[in-house]
Formats: sequence, C-alpha cells, structure tokens
Amino acid sequence: MTSRPPRRADAQRNYDRLLAAAETVLNAQGAGASLDDIAKVAGVGNATLYRHFPTREKLIEAVYDRRIRALCDATEKWAAAGRPGEALVGWLREVVVHITESRVLGEAFMAAYQGPADAEPPQITAWHRSVREAAAPLLAAAQEAGAVRPGLGVAELVALTTAVARAGTPEQAAGFLDLLLEGIVPR
Repeated sequence: MTSRPPRRADAQRNYDRLLAAAETVLNAQGAGASLDDIAKVAGVGNATLYRHFPTREKLIEAVYDRRIRALCDATEKWAAAGRPGEALVGWLREVVVHITESRVLGEAFMAAYQGPADAEPPQITAWHRSVREAAAPLLAAAQEAGAVRPGLGVAELVALTTAVARAGTPEQAAGFLDLLLEGIVPR
C-alpha cells in the first residue's frame, strides 16, 4: 500500500471524490470505463483527474489500494471486539464481500497493467502481503483460543477464503465460506 504526501483540503476532497466515482463507474462499466465519465461523476474536470492520476492504471491502483487498506484496518476493529474466533470469522466474511464486490475492479486493474504478462504485478504482491500481515494476529488469537485448528497458516487461510469467494456467484460465496469454516474449526 502506498503512502501519499499531505494535500490541501480541497485537493483531498477531489481525490476522494475521484476514487469513489472511479469505483462506481468501473464496477458499472468495466475496465474500459471512460475516464471522462469518472471525472464527470466525481464533479471535477479532466485536468483534475489527470493531475491526481496521470494514467488509468494509477487511478485503478489507487481505488483498489484504498479498498485493501480498509480491509486491513478492519482487522483491528475485529480484534478489539473481543472473542477471537468470532473476530476471525467476522473479518473473513468481510474478505469475501471485498472479493465479490471487487471482481470487476480487479479485472480492470489487470487490464490496465503494463508489465509482463507472466508476472504478478508488484502492487498485487504488496497487497497480498499486507492482507496476510493484517490477518496473522487474528488467526493467531483464534488458534490460541482453540477456535481454529492449530497448524493452519495465514497464507493457507487467505488463499482458501479467496478461492471460496471467487467460486461460483457472489451470492454463493457466503455459503462456500460457511463450508470452509466448518473445515477449520477443531473437532
């Protein structure tokens, strides 16, 4: 996840509006969504969009980065809520929602990616690392409380959760997660 320098209040408002508009438009229109449409929905001019995001890839990356940051920050909320097993399950449900709601956005990011076709983009690698690092304390606490099988690694848990979220339709994902959760609870 990237850090950015502080902005003037009006510039920050424009930046936030552009990210919200981009997510909405990209989810509605897909990877080929018009940048003009995004600027129009955000209520800013094209020059403002390009000043903040010189390329389509940078805009999509910023939208997805914001979603990943929120997902990682949610682990702290869940950890503070108390019961470790319930905290982990609650967060995993958020992961499933994130994945099912980000399908088009993820496709748009990959379509805009300018790097080698046979390599994972570096930003995706960084996002995966951030998610695993954020999830590790939740998993460790749930294992220590006896709510989750010992020996289950955070990479395995995130990979399995991602797989069930991508399998089938978004409507089926919650049911698939329930099946996964049955499998990680100690017997």
